[in-house]
Amino acid sequence: MDSGIVFYIPGALLLVAAGLKLSAGTGLWRDSLVAPSNAILLVGSAVCVLSAPPTIRYVNDATGVANFSAPLVYAGMTALSASYLVLMIRWKGGPPETQQRAARLVLGLYALVIAGIWVLFGLAEVPVERTQDLDTYYANTPCMREMIVLYMVAHTAATVALAVMSVSWLREVRGVTRVGLILLVVGLTFDTGYQIAKYTAMAARWNAVDWDFLSTDVSPPLVMLAGVTTAAGFAVPRVGPPAVDNLRAWKRYRLLKPLWAELRTLRAPTEGIIRWWDPPVVRLARQEIAIWDGVLVCSPYLDDHVRTTAYAEAAASLAADGTRGVRSPHQAAVVAEAAMLAAALVQVLRDGRAEVPARAGTLESISQPQRMVLLSRALSSSPIVARARRQAAARTAAGRD
Repeated sequence: MDSGIVFYIPGALLLVAAGLKLSAGTGLWRDSLVAPSNAILLVGSAVCVLSAPPTIRYVNDATGVANFSAPLVYAGMTALSASYLVLMIRWKGGPPETQQRAARLVLGLYALVIAGIWVLFGLAEVPVERTQDLDTYYANTPCMREMIVLYMVAHTAATVALAVMSVSWLREVRGVTRVGLILLVVGLTFDTGYQIAKYTAMAARWNAVDWDFLSTDVSPPLVMLAGVTTAAGFAVPRVGPPAVDNLRAWKRYRLLKPLWAELRTLRAPTEGIIRWWDPPVVRLARQEIAIWDGVLVCSPYLDDHVRTTAYAEAAASLAADGTRGVRSPHQAAVVAEAAMLAAALVQVLRDGRAEVPARAGTLESISQPQRMVLLSRALSSSPIVARARRQAAARTAAGRD
């Protein structure tokens, strides 16, 4: 496998997630919860890409400085650690002043760490480019050794703080927040494995032992898994509820399509257009508006006699065979309303829009979400409704003659 794939794939996934969140609006960066989570996704994506050996070689060549990628990646990882801590502080809540102080303290400390990384790199003598084993190759080099240890200690401190907060809070929350915390704990477990591998490989070098494979082969996949899983843990509580809402909206949108398909023809062509890029919740809202407006157009033609006749037929079908078609008096009432609506649609398409009278007919089914779904299903599949539609068409044809 290409040495860069293990880095580029998670980097691309994080960038796509960031793009989806940022597309929701420019004011998101002012949100105390959204801004750190966006920073995690963007910085995490950048760190993944910058950590790939092909990118390391390109950056070093472009700058003309051997191993310039090293402080760049370490600074990015340090910024990512700070973003994790700030988001966790925001996530746990509390008085705004306390949150602000804690966030400023974290950002100040990690800014000093980033500055220290660059200063130590500037003082180090590292002329030989190393794209995969820099930590162990320069483990005994003055200033470079301190730079690596500084980054690792800051990263470990963030991991420990996150782990303590996550585990202590895990017993107190439920739902998507709990799922997010579980993902965080899993991510921190991968991260701990990464750190153990790095520390062990470097300690081995300090003792003149070559265990470089722990740093070059074991740690990269662990840190990438840690980054993606931890980012997912922070994202789930923010993304989870809207995702569930959209999933439910999409299911309902699909179920209401037969009803919407018939009634949308009664609206002006430019009204309530559903675009392919609209999220399901927007699609559903526009679809239901079109349905309500269509029923309003049909209301002067809603004939209670058609409903009564259809209900009697549905009730007879129920009494004869309750295993197929109509299964309950409740469903029989919905089928009767669907038959009345189907007959009214035939008349509307014949006569055009009529002024809605003060005492126009009504459909109880459209005021109840579940009954609206049953109405949609009956309109497209019930033989009783199809018969009422044919009878209305026959009456219309006879009226023309």
